[in-house]
This record gives sequence, C-alpha cells and structure tokens, in this order.
Amino acid sequence: MELSFAFFADAATVPPDGKLYVLGGGFSALALPQLPGMATFAVVAGFRFGVADAGQVHVIELRFVDNLGKLVLPPTTMRFESAGPPPQGTGEVSVSTVSVLHPTLGEPGEYAAEFWREGTLLSTVRLHVLEQQSPIGSPGGPPPA
Repeated sequence: MELSFAFFADAATVPPDGKLYVLGGGFSALALPQLPGMATFAVVAGFRFGVADAGQVHVIELRFVDNLGKLVLPPTTMRFESAGPPPQGTGEVSVSTVSVLHPTLGEPGEYAAEFWREGTLLSTVRLHVLEQQSPIGSPGGPPPA
C-alpha cells in the first residue's frame, strides 16, 4: 500500500464510478476574514494497493494538527480491505478518498494534514492560515493615515 497523492480542495467527491472530482484543488494557503474562525475544506488523498495487499486490512488515520503538532480536530480513520488480488493485467488498485474538515482555526500559522499508518507518518500536507487584512479606509479596516 502506498499513498500516491494528497492535497487540499474546496470540495471533492468520489462517486460510485471511482473517479475523483475536485473543485478548487491544490491550494496551500487559506485566508480567513478573522481569526479565530471556522473553515471548511476537503483533504483529498489517493492510495494504491498491489498484489501483496490482497486480503489485508489497512487502517489509515488522518490527523489535522497545528504548528506544534497538537490535534485541531479528532482524527479521522479510514479502513481499506481487499477481497482479492487486483484485476488481471493491472497489478494494482487505486482508491481516492475525500475527508471534509470543519476546523476552528485559532491563529495564523502553519497547520497540517498528516496521514498515519500503524504509528508511522506516511505523508504531510501543509496549510498556511492567514487573517485577511481589510483595505485602508474600508469598514472595519484601519483609518487612512
């Protein structure tokens, strides 16, 4: 089993056809009007399973953490189990996942989505959170100099 990709998106889905559909994918920074503030986004990941993975259970934990490694949300657990080997001629099966998160982000800085398997960190996707600055002279913004 290997993690082949992971990224943030505004929205994503994997319908029964198994294809991944993404809107606003691939960002690494998020600006909120004020902090603390709530955000909603998807963490998209793709996993590949080969012949050696057949008949095994794979449990992956998605952790969304702050810059100190502290959990911002409870972890999300994903469970994969193959009933048999990959289809003849392909050698592998690819599975895309979408986890929609709704964290309250307390302060600007770096956050991360971490993928863990059996106590081992597989991959990290970093998200830089910023507080939007109001333009000078706008309501709620600093007064003109």
